[in-house]
Amino acid sequence: MLTLVSTSERGVIVDLDGRVVELSWTWLRDHATDAESYLISAQQRVVTPQTIAAAGVGDAVVSSAGLEVSWPGGPTTVFDVDALSALAAPAESVRVGVEPEPWTRATLTDRLQRIDFVEFVGGVDGLRTGVDHLWRDGLIALTGVPLDTRSTRAVLERIGYIRSTIFGDLWEFRSDGGFDDTASTPLEITPHTDGTYSHDAPGLLGLHCHLYEATGGENVFVDSTTIANRLSSESHRVLSTVDIPGRYIGDGAHLMAKRPVLRYEGNRLVQVSYNHHDRAPFVLPEPVMGEVYAALFEFDALANNADLQLEVELRPGEMVIFDNWRVLHGRRAFSGERLIAGGYVNREDFESTTRLIT
Repeated sequence: MLTLVSTSERGVIVDLDGRVVELSWTWLRDHATDAESYLISAQQRVVTPQTIAAAGVGDAVVSSAGLEVSWPGGPTTVFDVDALSALAAPAESVRVGVEPEPWTRATLTDRLQRIDFVEFVGGVDGLRTGVDHLWRDGLIALTGVPLDTRSTRAVLERIGYIRSTIFGDLWEFRSDGGFDDTASTPLEITPHTDGTYSHDAPGLLGLHCHLYEATGGENVFVDSTTIANRLSSESHRVLSTVDIPGRYIGDGAHLMAKRPVLRYEGNRLVQVSYNHHDRAPFVLPEPVMGEVYAALFEFDALANNADLQLEVELRPGEMVIFDNWRVLHGRRAFSGERLIAGGYVNREDFESTTRLIT
C-alpha cells in the first residue's frame, strides 16, 4: 500500500507498506522511467545529469497506478508500488542469496549438499538447489559427472561464463610440473583462496576429478566466516585494515594485487583473501609488521585446525564447486597419479544467476 504523507520543496515523504521514506525531487527525476528518461528495452537511464540537476521542484499525487510525479515542462513518471519499494529498499534488503551459515567439520559433514550432474545441468530445480547451498555453505558436491572437460564446462557454464586466466579457461592439473604452481606437484597445499594476486579474485571455483590412481590427495575446505568469528579482536582489526600483497610469478606472468584478508562492507564480511603460498614480500614499520605476522599466524592456525577442516575424497566423476571469496581450500600430499580439471566463474555472474532463478 502506498500513501503520500507530505510534499515540500525538498521532495516527498511516502509510506510504503508501513515504511516511511523521504525521496528528494532530484532522486525521483534521476529514477524516472518515462520514455524520455529511460530506455526500457535495455533498462538504462538516458536522461542526462544536467537535466536531472535542473529538474527543480515537481508535483506528486497518488493514483490507482501508483505515485505520479511530474516536473515543470518535463515528463510525468508513474512509480508503481512494487517498483518504488524495490528502488527505495534499504541496502541490506537487496543482498543476493540466502544467508550464510558458518560451519565446522562436524556440522557440514552430514549436511554437505550433493547433486546429480544431470539434475544440475538439466533442470532449474537442481541449479536452484545448488545456488542456494553455495550461498548457505559456500560449497556443494556433484556426482555422476562424465570424465571429460566438456562436462566440466557444462557444469560451470550452468552458473556463468568461464573466466579465462593465465591457466586458460578450463585447466587440468597433474603432478607433473605443467604449471609453475604447487597445484602441479604432489606436495601438500595448505588452505587458501585463489587469486590473491588478482584485483578481482575469481568468485567460484570448480574442481572435477577425472583420474585418481593415488594415495592421499584429499581436498580440504574451511569456512572463513568461522575463522573470522574465532579470531581475537586484535587480529580481526589488523586483518581487516592492513593490505596484504599477493603475487604470481610464472607461466609468462608477473601478477600482483593487495587487499585486507578480511574485506567488509559495513558490518558484513564480503570477501576473504588468504594465501600463504602466494603472499608477496613486504615490510611495514614496527610494531605494525609484528602485529601483521601475529594476526596471520593466528588466522593460519585456525585454517589448519582439524576441527574446522572438511575433507573430501574427490574420486573420478565427482566435482566440487565452492565460493572462493569465502571457503579456503587445500589438498593433502599424495603419491601416484591424480588428474583434476577445473575452472573459475566470476562473482558477478554467480550473483546474476542467483537473481535470475529466484
